[in-house]
Amino acid sequence: MSEQQEEQGGPVVAQEIGPWVVEMQWPEGVTQGGPAVLLVRPKDDENCPLGGISSTVLREIDFKAAVERLRARVAISEMRAQVREQYEEGRTERLRQALAQGVTDEYLAMLASAYLSYLSGGGKGPLTHLAERVGKSESTIKGHLWQARKRDLLTGAPGRAGGALTRKAAEILIRVVPGGERMSIVDVAAETAQEKTTEEE
Repeated sequence: MSEQQEEQGGPVVAQEIGPWVVEMQWPEGVTQGGPAVLLVRPKDDENCPLGGISSTVLREIDFKAAVERLRARVAISEMRAQVREQYEEGRTERLRQALAQGVTDEYLAMLASAYLSYLSGGGKGPLTHLAERVGKSESTIKGHLWQARKRDLLTGAPGRAGGALTRKAAEILIRVVPGGERMSIVDVAAETAQEKTTEEE
C-alpha cells in the first residue's frame, strides 16, 4: 500500500511471511479488532513465488502482533501531538523572554522554528506575523532571520522565504523548550518549509 493509501484509509501495518509481505490497514481512529483491508503481495514484485498464496501463508498472519504494533504507533503519535501542542501554546511567550536576553542562538533557533512552522502551515507574510508575536518591527525580524542563517541555525538564502532548521538549531530547541527532551531531533527538524524563490514579505 502506498503512503497516499495510508493517508486516505488509515494506518497500515506490514508483516513479512517468507517470500510474502502482508499489509493490513485499519480505518482511521480504530485500534480494536482486525484490519479492514488485507493485501498479500510478493516481496519481489518481479518474481511471484511458485504456487501463489497458500492457506499456510494466511494462517501465519499474526493479527494480534499487528494490532499491538498499531496501538504502539497510535500512542507515539498522540504523545508527539501533545508535545507539539504544549510547544505551540508557549511559543510567543518563549520568543519574547528569549529576546529579552539578547539576540542569542536560543532566541534565533526559536524564531527560525516559528518562521518555518508558520510557512509550512500555509501562512502568508511571515515577517508581519512574527513581528506581531515578538513585538518588533518587520525589518528587525528580517535582520534576525538573516542572523539565524549566518549562525547556521536556518538554511536557505537571505531574502528568500523558506529553508529548514539545521541540526544545531534542533539540538538547541530540544534543550530549551519545555517537553523538548521528549522530541527527537528528527521530529523538531521536520518542522521545515520548501524553499521558495519569492522574496520574504
